[in-house]
Amino acid sequence: MNKLAKITPPAPPSDDGWNDAAAEANERVIKGVLLKFADWNWTKGKESSPVADGTRLVALSTAAGWVKWKVGKPVEYRMRESGRRLPDREELGDLNEADWEAGPDGKPRDPWQSTRFVHLVDPVTAEAYTFSTSAFGGRAAVSDLADQIQRMRAAHPGAVPIVELRAAPMLTKFGRKSRPWFKVVDWRRGGDGVPSSSNGGTPPQLEHQSNTPAETAQALDDEIPF
Repeated sequence: MNKLAKITPPAPPSDDGWNDAAAEANERVIKGVLLKFADWNWTKGKESSPVADGTRLVALSTAAGWVKWKVGKPVEYRMRESGRRLPDREELGDLNEADWEAGPDGKPRDPWQSTRFVHLVDPVTAEAYTFSTSAFGGRAAVSDLADQIQRMRAAHPGAVPIVELRAAPMLTKFGRKSRPWFKVVDWRRGGDGVPSSSNGGTPPQLEHQSNTPAETAQALDDEIPF
């Protein structure tokens, strides 16, 4: 008998390392491609490639923190801990304006910027995005979305919004400007709750809260009527 026929190849490893790699990625503040908004337009990545108005993404989570800038780059993050308030500016140090770098207007600019982050994922490709903003209009957009999610989750715990990237007018002391707008167009099931469709129909629902972008994209393909 051919002895080679008795040799059994080793079983493939039960853990291929992708889960650990994803866990490391989730520890970063900026996950995936960076999204920015300015002058009525959304852009992405270092090249500031245009993003089509109305692009639909799943809004997975948000975070808030102080970001310290030096020579045009973020050098330190002080993130808000869950269930606790964001530290006051005075707690961060760097209070001497004489040491601050000049801003775009030539005046000393506070190196610490109060910043909001929204983590999103493409429901088709599972590509991850992070929207980052320290502008008043951007922070207001995140706050508005949070309020809407909270109201929905009061009735349907764990509800996850599908949003369109839009622009909205904003009146300022400098006249009519623009701010980002996360327009909620649908809802998915994120836990035990079964939220209603934003248009009163029976949209597809998530069977569970996805832990990774890939799981989110797969779940979004499942149509689960009421």
